[in-house]
Amino acid sequence: MNSLVRFVFVAVLALAPALSQANGPQRVDDSASQVLGGLVRMQWMDAAPGNGNLMAGQVTVLARLDTSPWLGRNVRIYQVLDKQATPVRVEWTTRGPLLPGALSDGERALVYAGPVAEGSLSDTFVLTIFADGSLLERPEVLDFHFEIELEGQ
Repeated sequence: MNSLVRFVFVAVLALAPALSQANGPQRVDDSASQVLGGLVRMQWMDAAPGNGNLMAGQVTVLARLDTSPWLGRNVRIYQVLDKQATPVRVEWTTRGPLLPGALSDGERALVYAGPVAEGSLSDTFVLTIFADGSLLERPEVLDFHFEIELEGQ
């Protein structure tokens, strides 16, 4: 095999993992986001806890997503909730460009689809968290993050 052909072949093989990763979901920098109010106080949904185990709590999040690496591109952005020790369901409303929605732990939900026209996307999320009160033994940290994918990939 010609050394130039071999070099190109090896270079393509070396780049293949990076190219496939670039086409898949990438984590969005949301380090500028802010949770308002601290701890979420969960309350029984039913006045008599023995009649139902569902608890709910609310928190407001100022979401600030750094979209500068994808300026001028069409994208899909998802909110992701990692699998939790206690199963939870989250519903949210928004006040800006991001979509309202719902998801359970271990899932992701679409919050934006379209062109990235600015270096950041900002919105206010009001999240309502639902959990089975009989399974809650200790405080838990919900690990949300955002992923982005290029459309048409």
